[in-house]
Amino acid sequence: NVGVREFRDHATTYLSGSDPIAVSKHGQVIGFYLPVERDSEQAKRAIESVKKTGKIVIPYLGVRYINITGAVMEKEGLPVKEGALIRGSGEVPAVMKDSPAEKAGLQAEDIILELNGEKIDEGKSLSFLIQRHNVGDEVSLRVLRNGREVNLKTVLEERKF
Repeated sequence: NVGVREFRDHATTYLSGSDPIAVSKHGQVIGFYLPVERDSEQAKRAIESVKKTGKIVIPYLGVRYINITGAVMEKEGLPVKEGALIRGSGEVPAVMKDSPAEKAGLQAEDIILELNGEKIDEGKSLSFLIQRHNVGDEVSLRVLRNGREVNLKTVLEERKF
């Protein structure tokens, strides 16, 4: 059995930017995680989505990332102490094929600093900020790429499971 804290940590690690599921090493879905306590609007959107479509429609960017902290900055030799470092793991790509992230031109090792002008930090992860939007919303991303800032835009899509 997995405890709530361990499950939350595993779910957060797997989120790929916005996936609300946790998956075991063998590919089995072990549960769902929606951090409702931080944003009651997310819960309201989920309920409205179920009423309209019969399912929860989740906005999706399509990146796997590491939340940057001071410790991550030091370990990885990064130029910033906050943001979302886009990085794949093993066979999982950093940027998902045909995703809004790929369409925007995001690349592995980019650092997303802001989404729609809101800084990504320990209190506001990229996933948290994405979940405050709806499928079909256009979002702007302030990105650090090879020491230079780049501004990108994309339209969030529905995450297909």
